[in-house]
Amino acid sequence: MSTTNTKALGYTTMLISATLMGCVGLFARHINTSGDVIAFTRFTVGAIGTLAIILASGKLIYLRGTRLSPAIICGGVSLGLCLAAYVSSTQHTTLANAVFLIYTGPLFSSILAAIFLKEKVDKITGCLLFLVFIGTLMILGLINYDAATGFTMSLSFKAENMLGDMLGLVSGFGYGLYLFLSRYRTDVSSEIRSFYNFLFGGLGIAIYLILNPPSLAMMDGSSWLWLIAMAFFTGFAALGLLAVAARHLKAAELACVAYFECAVGAGIGILVFGETMTAFQAFGGAMIIIGGVGQVVASTVVDHFSKLRQPTPVPETVRHTH
Repeated sequence: MSTTNTKALGYTTMLISATLMGCVGLFARHINTSGDVIAFTRFTVGAIGTLAIILASGKLIYLRGTRLSPAIICGGVSLGLCLAAYVSSTQHTTLANAVFLIYTGPLFSSILAAIFLKEKVDKITGCLLFLVFIGTLMILGLINYDAATGFTMSLSFKAENMLGDMLGLVSGFGYGLYLFLSRYRTDVSSEIRSFYNFLFGGLGIAIYLILNPPSLAMMDGSSWLWLIAMAFFTGFAALGLLAVAARHLKAAELACVAYFECAVGAGIGILVFGETMTAFQAFGGAMIIIGGVGQVVASTVVDHFSKLRQPTPVPETVRHTH
């Protein structure tokens, strides 16, 4: 297969995967149970699906040979926290708010890296993170604009969306913590890491469910069908396509296309559920996307030029002639 066809396959499968991921709110709104139950189901199906992919690709030996560490375990648990909070967020606020707030993850990840890894934030990254921060305040309504009053700032949240928005921020922090912890074990392949993420994320949610048993009294036949469909489409199918895309695209390319999920989630909220989003909030969402994608592009460019500046190693035969 040519490079062009390989890239086309990668982008196509990643776009479909991101579209399915963006449909989480659509499914969640039709399931009469809490977000943690929905997240646990999705993680369980995700773990089974990822394990099937590992077995089919003959990588079971790598799974057995992977050394577990606190970073892998805590990374999976933080991802479980992220998804449980995100699903709950879609049930208590607009889908646009929920999906944009989860993508504040890179902002939290950069803050954690600066504190614990002593990483310096360059000017470009600092400006992009500031864009994400301001965009988040605009989404939450803490910064607003009206033609009559101009720009206003307030510390009060909308009562009808406050719980969902706070859960959205929690999901963003969980995502950021996952991104931060993932940097400690770059030696683990994507499929193996995905399996352990779903395994430990599901176990973390399971412990919470044991301590706080959920009520399934409202789960009628329709809810069970939506739950099974969600687990398949946003779990197994989306993850399977993501695994295919990961074999044909670079990490930076995957991350950029993943932000398409924001447009899908916001679009479903507007078109299906009749939700409204002010132009100012939409601009804030665009700032979050630009900030996130910009970080990916900037880091890729920096890595590229740093490799170009590295001296070319001198072959052994040349060294011995001098």
